[in-house]
Amino acid sequence: MRHPQYVAFVLIMLGFLLQWPTLLTLIMFPVLVWMYVHLALTEERDALAEFGRAYEAYCERTPRFIPRWSSGASKASSH
Repeated sequence: MRHPQYVAFVLIMLGFLLQWPTLLTLIMFPVLVWMYVHLALTEERDALAEFGRAYEAYCERTPRFIPRWSSGASKASSH
């Protein structure tokens, strides 16, 4: 996946939400998720502008947030 750090942050925030389900955590969780998704998209636009087709090819074979567990990933890495 292209953004493991943001996925980890969201999972940690989800853990906080489950451990301390307060009004504040209920409000902040979707706000923070939106912020991290927006940040990831901004970073991708910047990387695309800087690296062009090479980054595009990377995006085609690497999912943004949810990893692929199929054998397709191993086939792509063998070429």
